[in-house]
Amino acid sequence: MSATIHSSIVNIDKLIPRPEDMDREGSTSCHPHTPIDKDVEQLTPWIFRQTDIAKGDCTHDWPKQDDAFRRLFHLLNSYHVHMEHPRMADGCDSRNTGIAGALKASEAITLPRKNWKVSEREHHRTFIMSQAVMLDALTVDVYHNLEGIKDHGFDVNFTALRYKTLYVIGRRQYATKPEGAVTVGPRTEHLPIISYTGWYERQTWNEFLGETLSVMLGQLAQNMTVRTGKAGVQDQEVFVVGFHGPQFHIARTLFAADLVARVHPRGCSNNEVIELQFTRGYDLSLKKDWLEATRALARLFRYLLCGRAKVAPVQGYLNRPAKTAEKSM
Repeated sequence: MSATIHSSIVNIDKLIPRPEDMDREGSTSCHPHTPIDKDVEQLTPWIFRQTDIAKGDCTHDWPKQDDAFRRLFHLLNSYHVHMEHPRMADGCDSRNTGIAGALKASEAITLPRKNWKVSEREHHRTFIMSQAVMLDALTVDVYHNLEGIKDHGFDVNFTALRYKTLYVIGRRQYATKPEGAVTVGPRTEHLPIISYTGWYERQTWNEFLGETLSVMLGQLAQNMTVRTGKAGVQDQEVFVVGFHGPQFHIARTLFAADLVARVHPRGCSNNEVIELQFTRGYDLSLKKDWLEATRALARLFRYLLCGRAKVAPVQGYLNRPAKTAEKSM
């Protein structure tokens, strides 16, 4: 499958709708007299209550009784050491790294038949696995520190293990292995609502887009098996999270119903265009970036689980018969 990918960096208001509870969101300013939103306040780790920059040894003095995100920062330090990534405190300007430095507004790609068989990807397996573990630590701690998030009643699970998903485009079978996922539903189903992507050094933008779209299509294929209570194919949103270089990002695309219905049996036309939206890259060792990144993740969880998102596993759960829902809780 070939397609043209239009990529853009957008602010989170365009990527993820604001929550209905507007009191949760204000400014993410670091100014001491400016109130930040309730979610971000709950998601501010110990280190950023002491300083604006988390250095490599920040976990040494981290109090055990306040351990939210402690493991993540230990993993993040190891990741930066592996990349030989200097902190901005050492004079490194990271504005041109990550998504911002690599993005091409329009790129023609050929989708890999197996996303894990691309170029030198398998030579970086351990490095990519370390990203999955960090993404899992981040999403787990964000979710469990959000007030009232479990009131929605979903069975939310997290995994940093690869799993294989098959999908068909134009009667040709493709396969993808996301690096992990946030899932909903009983253990027999575990349908993804946020998938993890992988990045490796010297990966081209074309290869990065192929990885991202492949994982998104795998998630879409899994979710299209869910009965939502609505007739026919519906528009579907897909969200993924990942690293590009030292920076974390969230990506989104909307698969329109007519695209899904057309591409599955016949494949893509030569002029097929898919829009990918990214947040800017966030250096999680900087307080300002941390506040923005966790604000975006908190909003994403609330958007997905409130039922407003066009995501089949959530829609299917909310539209199940009452007796079925009671058995799963």
